[in-house]
Amino acid sequence: MLASNIMLSTMLSLSILVPDLESPSISKKSSELLEKIRMQSDYSLSLKWNPQTQTPALLSGNLTIPSQHSPGWIAYEYLDKIKMLYGLKRVEEDLSIVSVELANTSTSVYMQRMLFNRPVCGEQLLVELDRSGVIKRIEGTLHPDLEQKRLRRPMYAAITIEEAKQVALSFDQTLKESDLISSDTCYLPTREGIPLVHRITFEKEKSPVSYNVHSMSGRIIE
Repeated sequence: MLASNIMLSTMLSLSILVPDLESPSISKKSSELLEKIRMQSDYSLSLKWNPQTQTPALLSGNLTIPSQHSPGWIAYEYLDKIKMLYGLKRVEEDLSIVSVELANTSTSVYMQRMLFNRPVCGEQLLVELDRSGVIKRIEGTLHPDLEQKRLRRPMYAAITIEEAKQVALSFDQTLKESDLISSDTCYLPTREGIPLVHRITFEKEKSPVSYNVHSMSGRIIE
């Protein structure tokens, strides 16, 4: 499920392919770091850039050298070196490993963006390594500098998830006969102030329908 969510969210943002690292949509600091990454990858770097978030949507190539360390260690070590590209401060706090999946020729590390020990809605990274421990791909879009946008202060919920569910049901009466798929609490990176919301997802007409309920005011955020 997490893998499909990552692929869906990145498909929406991967339409911008940046062949020139001096594109005006990329800051000077990011361009300098990307040029360093390109050199260290023996010029194998391929980049897709999200102009809305001003962060990478995809980095691929021979991004690291072979390593015998664990996939999680390799992922954290490399992301710490390039954290400025994603607007991260403390990588091991900002990204939580959700799962590590082994395949015949690769290993996939799925990571969830965290903020004040809470997930950030819809923000994950996929780090893919080959059998020799070389990172071949980092996929996923993150909104940068979320702590700063929250004025470095966490938000605390005033209503419960169950109360948020009732808000969603009152807002959309047709959901009363629908099955609840999931209910989560996460920070919403696309809204000013980065509010903490309860995300309630129902199955409606064989498709998922989600409502974000502000965890303090109890209002639907559309």
